[in-house]
Parts: sequence; structure tokens; C-alpha cells
Amino acid sequence: MGVILGFVLSITCAAPPAAAAQRGLARTSAPRMIIDTDLSLWWDDATAIGMANVLAQRGQLHILGIMSDIRNPLAVAALDAIDTAYGHPNIPLGAVAHSNANTAPHGYTSDLIGKLPHSVHSSDAVPGAVALYRQLLAGQPDHSVTIVAIGAYTNLAGLLRSKADRHSSLDGRALIRAKVKRLVIEDGLFPDGAPALTNQKLDLVSAREVVNGAGWPTPIAWVDGSTGLQTKVGGALCTTVRSSNPMRIVYESRFGCGPPGDGDWDGPTLLYAVGGKQQFFTGLGQGGAAFLNAAGGLSWRTDPSRPHDVYVHVANQPALNERIDALLGAR
Repeated sequence: MGVILGFVLSITCAAPPAAAAQRGLARTSAPRMIIDTDLSLWWDDATAIGMANVLAQRGQLHILGIMSDIRNPLAVAALDAIDTAYGHPNIPLGAVAHSNANTAPHGYTSDLIGKLPHSVHSSDAVPGAVALYRQLLAGQPDHSVTIVAIGAYTNLAGLLRSKADRHSSLDGRALIRAKVKRLVIEDGLFPDGAPALTNQKLDLVSAREVVNGAGWPTPIAWVDGSTGLQTKVGGALCTTVRSSNPMRIVYESRFGCGPPGDGDWDGPTLLYAVGGKQQFFTGLGQGGAAFLNAAGGLSWRTDPSRPHDVYVHVANQPALNERIDALLGAR
């Protein structure tokens, strides 16, 4: 989800057998990724999921699972509809705790599940996100998984405080330290900081738990709010792809077939998480860290205890937009 609003899951359908999945992963060095998203209302969550599926088709990414962190019980159905449209109906999905409270706007989720095939129909059909995190992480090599967080912090905080279970004898913090290579978060406005933005507002208590105090036990890359301001993409979808393309369905739902009505924060975050800086980004602030300021937002400060954290800005906006548009329009 775009961090700046107005400003700027058992497993879904049965997952592939573990041994077969591991054999497939062993054949390539493509990143192993878990995506944590508030897909429901904001256009850029859908673009990140669509781009991830295209990159997975090309063997450039392994999507281990996708977690919904929004209290919309149909969000996982919409995720399954996107995955299925790209030929990946068995990607494991997890739902945030208490998603049946159904307190989040549905946005384009109903359009996706009304127009595309899917086998998951609500969060009742998938495991809880924290349980699925633990299952997926336990099955991966040490220091191999990238978590991409493009929404609320709820599932991340839940994973941090989770206890040993049948999947791993490690508690959450130790399991993260053992299995996660890096956390890539779309949030903040660095270096100066800002008041609380959407991702913190969704669950400020969990945001504080992840960012402050003992904090997250692996390096973090923050793809901050500046990346989305001029990332206006998708405008050609209505003329270049079929009407059943999930990216076109979301675009039409949000903007009709007019110009992009919002920036895209999550697409750049996904792209950075897969390939690092490439030609599109610059990494800044190493030797510092994000912290929650008095207003509940994120600021940056020098922090020698976190030498590998960075925040990410756009270095080549035209090239970034062109790359995202190419992935969104892939057929």
C-alpha cells in the first residue's frame, strides 16, 4: 500500500510438496521472498503482487508466500485471483488475525474476485499469517529469505513475539535472525522524517514494536515515501492488455481508463527488494536507523548498532517508470 495517502494462509490450495519446492529453489539463485501487504484499497499493492508474479514466471523470484495484513476477509481471495491469473494458484496465503472483523475498505478486491477465477474465498480458508510465516521460514536455508512489507506492521510484530511451535523450536526473534536475510519496508520520509503516515496509522502499536525497543533483528532497507511521488504508472493498461488482466482490472477500478490517479510506492519497493539498487535507486543513510518520533511517524538518526540499514530514493525516475510499466503490461 502507498505509505502516503493523499500526500503524498492450512495453505491456500495445497502448496507444492516441500521436497519438490526445495528442489526447484535449489536450481536458481533467485531471491526467496515473502510479501506482507495491505492489498484492498490502494493501487500500488496490486502492482507489487502483479510484478512479483511476472518475475516469478521468468524465474527471477521465488514467492514463498503472501500475507494479508488488512482486516478485509476478501483480501486473500483477491490475492489468490491475481496469483491464479498469472499461473500461480498454489502460492501460500496467510490472513492477519481478526480479519473477519471486516473493518477495512474493500476497494478493488470485489472487482478482482468477481472477474477472475480463484479457489480461496475468504480468510477462513487460509492459515493465520504468523503461523504461516513460521512454517515458511522454518523450511528455508539460513539467511535466505527477504520479507517485503508494504502495509501494516501487525504480522511482523506477531512474528517477533511468536513462540516455538511444531515448525521450529526457535521463538520468533530467533527464527527471524536465523532465516531472514533482510526486511524491505515501504514507509517513512527520510532523512527529515514526517508525522505518522498510513502504514503506521494502520497499527501504530505494532509499528512501535517492530521499529523501536529491541527492534527487528536483521538489516532493514526502507523504501521511503519519496519513491512513489512521481512513479505514475499503468496508464497504458486499458489499451495494451486484455480486459481480464488483473492489473487492468485494478487500474480501471481505481482510475477508470484515465491518467494514473495516484503514485506507486509498492511497485518500486518490490523491484528494489528483488534486485537491489539496479539503475533505478540510490541507497542512503547507512550507519543510521529509522525510529518512531514523538508524532508517531518515522525519522532517521545515526545508529552505529545498525550498520547495514539504509533508506532508498529514486535515482532514475524515467527508467523506473518504464520498468514498472513493462512488468505491469506483461502478457
